[in-house]
Amino acid sequence: MKKLFLTVAIASLIILSCSESSSGSSDFYGDNITIETSTALATILADRDANVGKEFKIEGVMVEVCQKKGCWINFKDGEEIITVRFKDYGFFMPKDRAGRKANIQGFLIHKTFEETNDAGQIIRTDSYEIVASAVELAKSEKL
Repeated sequence: MKKLFLTVAIASLIILSCSESSSGSSDFYGDNITIETSTALATILADRDANVGKEFKIEGVMVEVCQKKGCWINFKDGEEIITVRFKDYGFFMPKDRAGRKANIQGFLIHKTFEETNDAGQIIRTDSYEIVASAVELAKSEKL
């Protein structure tokens, strides 16, 4: 009788804990978001070199998700779009969530690419990305 009661109690706890995690309006990936105030992506990019290495919280919409693994997204805030990758390749986004609102906490990084064109000239391209440590992704339907 004690085993039956214990089994029922454990099953009830499992069912209750599952329903609580799915009842929220957002899914969370990575660490917890600890920055309360969002910064507009346009503000960050206006002085991008000074902001490299700084941590920000941004709000916007995932406009594109990597379709191989969900290992990067293109993120839009107003008119600005930036690529977001995930810290230490530690988490991925669901591949079918493009168009959803999201809050992202992460660092701005700078990458430089060099390639040689047909004339032998070296072409330098600068790129800025966010490396996210935390993502809050709305469960609601696409915008």
